[in-house]
Amino acid sequence: MTNILMRVDGSCYPNPGSMGIGVVIYKDDALIKKISKFVGQGTNNIAEYKALICGLNELINIKAERVAVYCDSQLVVKQLNGQFKVKDKKILPLFSKVQKLSQKIEGKIFFFWNGRENNSLADGLAKKAILDEEIRKRRIEAKELFVNKEKYYYLVKNLNKKTNHQVELDLSKCNCLDFKNRAKKLKINCRHIIAVQEYLEKQKSNEISKKTNHKMKILILNKMVKSQVWEKTFNALNKRKNLNLEIIHFEETNGKNIHKYISEVEVVIGNLKNEEDIQRAKSLKLIQLPYAGVDKVNFEILKNRPDIYLCNIHSNKHAVAEHAISLIFALAKNTVRNDHDLRNGIWHGFSTREPNMQLHGKNLGVIGLGSIGWEIAKRGYALGMKIFAIKREINVKDSEKKKILAFLGVKDDLKKIFKNSDFIVLSVPLTKETNGMISKEELNLMKGKFLVNISRGNIIHEDALYESLKNNILAGAAIDAWYQYPSKEKRKILPSKYNFHRLQNIILSPHIAGYTDSALENSMQEIFDNIVKVYQGEVPENQVNTELEY
Repeated sequence: MTNILMRVDGSCYPNPGSMGIGVVIYKDDALIKKISKFVGQGTNNIAEYKALICGLNELINIKAERVAVYCDSQLVVKQLNGQFKVKDKKILPLFSKVQKLSQKIEGKIFFFWNGRENNSLADGLAKKAILDEEIRKRRIEAKELFVNKEKYYYLVKNLNKKTNHQVELDLSKCNCLDFKNRAKKLKINCRHIIAVQEYLEKQKSNEISKKTNHKMKILILNKMVKSQVWEKTFNALNKRKNLNLEIIHFEETNGKNIHKYISEVEVVIGNLKNEEDIQRAKSLKLIQLPYAGVDKVNFEILKNRPDIYLCNIHSNKHAVAEHAISLIFALAKNTVRNDHDLRNGIWHGFSTREPNMQLHGKNLGVIGLGSIGWEIAKRGYALGMKIFAIKREINVKDSEKKKILAFLGVKDDLKKIFKNSDFIVLSVPLTKETNGMISKEELNLMKGKFLVNISRGNIIHEDALYESLKNNILAGAAIDAWYQYPSKEKRKILPSKYNFHRLQNIILSPHIAGYTDSALENSMQEIFDNIVKVYQGEVPENQVNTELEY
């Protein structure tokens, strides 16, 4: 007769706050599974139910005559045994999930209350999950900080928020609120102390590298240029620095033998998405994307590797901004249609009383005021346009930008942008938050306006965009980011399953905004500069936040 004993616990700090779960499973008195997992934000009882759900999922494929489940919440046990009714709306779907999972498990299942003192292993696993998450978050936050060594302390700066904190030389104290109110109670380090620790480690690594002429291995996976171009460019850039670099090209590393190199490389140029590869990459310090877009990155894997920097490039910001402005000009001046018709003897203008638009005095809406959006805003302002912009979060350094902006808001101010703008440019990264952010509802608010997209196609609902243009809700659009792209198997392909190419009020651009004569050179310089920083134990530029996913 096979018996299963499962002990579960959900921990929360504070309550409500961060939730961790611990699950311990025994089969015929032999320990077969331990789980420690962070499960988001909530209350103790929510955490307890999430622990139960996690544990029951583990039991579905185990055959047993009897399953005994112990947890230290009397309320949860009495709810599951039908003694108390579930009234909390947040608990109800979790309660239903437990019931459904219980029905899938072979054998009779019993729920028992057991005090925390008898559930110490599961309790410890739950608390460990919270601590691990707290440490992981602080390590990520620490990457955004800069450390200066003063005479008696370390000065830790956050350039985005323009704050300074002091860490004592013995690393035992920091004057930040997190250290006083949370980190100290949890017996972990605040992000400022972690930043100093990492600074000291990098200084030590840098000294070792200088003494040993350390060889850094760089794996190039990206195929934007031929391998010979990468090597020639890096060798030329390295003449002054004279770093000991070994370049490994993607031609040498197919899917079968990449494992031969991945454990030794310190820099990967390109997107490393495979979980096994990232786990094997014990020496990896930097994943350098040779482009701005980060929507193909596997953030869930990288969240568990705070020791790896993930960086993109911003050197194409001028190229993309110029392209966006050129598309605005093409829409305002009706350039494409005028050219096409005049080739067939058809004239527009004075004779047909069809004036084009003057941009001076018009309003330009910029959705996404990052490095590219800011360059677009500056160029629009130089043309005499009023600039209305939004960004995800406004911080202290944005105060300088307000000198040329008629309005700066956040996502909740989207309708104000639509209402006040004649031209609207989308310049946001593709994330869970921005995917599909422009739907039929938003497009209807843009009636009579012009829309330019130089970011990613999926930010706009494909069908809604087509219908809006077909029905002349939008006055016009210029699109550089699409829904269908060429592949090795299909080199010739239309950019959408909808007939955008048959519409007169759209300009089709083949995703070339960032591809210019000097963009490649600038990008490779920016990549090499980051390699130098990592080689010398410094913090690279343009880090991508794995929590925000951009």
